Parts: sequence; structure tokens; C-alpha cells
Amino acid sequence: MSRMCDDVLRRWQRGWSAAREWTDYAEVDGVIVVRIGEPDRRVEYLATEQHATTAARMARSDANPAGSSWLKITTTSRPRVAAVLHPLDLIRTERLLTISLSDQPSSQVPSPYELEVTATPGLINVELRTDGEVAASGRMAVRGADAVADVIYTVPPQGRRGLARAVMSALADAALDQGATTGLLSASPEGVPLYESLNWSPVADLVVGRTRLPSVG
Repeated sequence: MSRMCDDVLRRWQRGWSAAREWTDYAEVDGVIVVRIGEPDRRVEYLATEQHATTAARMARSDANPAGSSWLKITTTSRPRVAAVLHPLDLIRTERLLTISLSDQPSSQVPSPYELEVTATPGLINVELRTDGEVAASGRMAVRGADAVADVIYTVPPQGRRGLARAVMSALADAALDQGATTGLLSASPEGVPLYESLNWSPVADLVVGRTRLPSVG
């Protein structure tokens, strides 16, 4: 399991970084260090549970402002990782999932929405629009045989209309056209049921944490 998690995490990170145009990353002592440079997210440390202690030490000892160093750790036991990361703040637990793209069921775009696909080599953006406004969107970065889905979003008033399914279907079709065969993504707890209903399979939990913000008051 550890080797599989390590492989999937590395492949997911490469596509996730490409989708967000984060190009400054390197591996240090088993930890992938992604230098993002945003005010509230200067850096992200990604590692399997085997290297969680090293990732936590890096986050605690770097020179970034409090709350701006983030971590993502794959695990099969959230409590075990939580103990390792203490006293860092635990934000949420996502789930790393994968699929053979040909196994994802096709979903039609419901009326009256219109589909817009913008694809360049290695990057696919999908939007569903109605009355000229974006109702749902998502993107996929294609790296070799892997396609990493990212920022799948439905505008809240447009929920429960099958829009996310249609976005995922369009992304998978476009990724297959670019030669990808395997899909990877990290899902929020709220998103997991959708992806599992589309035949995506869990690989591991992904514990998300960050350095602790200063106490107020």
C-alpha cells in the first residue's frame, strides 16, 4: 500500500501542479515541496505517512508566516497522522481517487445548459453555461497517461442537476482524446460520493494541515 500511495501521490501532484500552473517543486528527503508563493499558501509539503514526520518538521521550521505552510499526507489512518502532525492545525481529510478513464460513465449535458470545452496540449477546461453565466466548471491536466481533475465546481444554486457529472464526462472524453488512460483526483468529503458513483476508486485518505495561525484575543 505504501509504495502504491507514493506512486499515486507523485503522479497526482505533477498533474495538480500543472493544472494550477505551479512549476517550482522538488523532492527533499522523501517530501515533495511545492513552492506556491501565494500570501496564504507560500508552500505545500506532500508526503506519504512514512515521511509525515519529516514534512511536519519542514513546515514548523521554515521561515514562512504562520498559517501559510500547508501539508498533504496520504494515510490509511487519520488519527495516526494527526498525532504525528500535532501541533499543526488539521483542516480536513480529502480522499485520493483513481479510475481507468474508459470506465467512467458518459453523462449528457442537461438542457438548457451549453457546454464549452477549451483544450490545449496538456490542459483541458470545461464550463457549463446558462444565460451567459457559468453554472459549473472544471479542469484536467494531462501528463502522459495520467489526467488529473482539479477545481470541479458547481455554483450553489445550480446544484443537484447533474452538472458535475456532465463536467466530468466532458473532461474524461477530452483527456482520452489527448492519450490519457488513467484519472486521478483529490476529493473533498462532500465530493467523494459523486466520484464513487462515477466508478472512481479510493487509494488513500489525504490529511490536509497547515502551520497554526496566531491566537486572537
